[in-house]
Amino acid sequence: MAQVLERRTTGWVVGAMAAVQLGLLHFGLPAWPCPLLSALGVPCPGCGLSRAVTALLHGEWRSALTWHAFAPFLLAALVLITGMAFLPEAARRRGIDAVARFERRTRVTALLLLALMAYWLVRLLVFRGTFIDSTLS
Repeated sequence: MAQVLERRTTGWVVGAMAAVQLGLLHFGLPAWPCPLLSALGVPCPGCGLSRAVTALLHGEWRSALTWHAFAPFLLAALVLITGMAFLPEAARRRGIDAVARFERRTRVTALLLLALMAYWLVRLLVFRGTFIDSTLS
């Protein structure tokens, strides 16, 4: 995460893209489709996250966690990435350093990525029909 925070432009782009995607969903307009699902018919590890974050922003926790259990983590990451991009340089540098220390100490980013992959495999292998049907709706 600290590496993503290093580039201010990345924060602006990520924030803008997330705002567009979530805005499209909020207004019931077609949002960007999942490339993996479109190309191969297999939902990616992030399928359902946009709808889950939109539900979370509306305060619909149960619905959000039904769409994707990682929605709170994504929302927190989006807020962090976008927020850090707008901070003055000194505050941004202190924040990046704090995130880097936290990541080195806890390995939280690697653990979350491993957990995301395990979550995706369970959804894909155990709940395949429900998972694929929910991503297509």
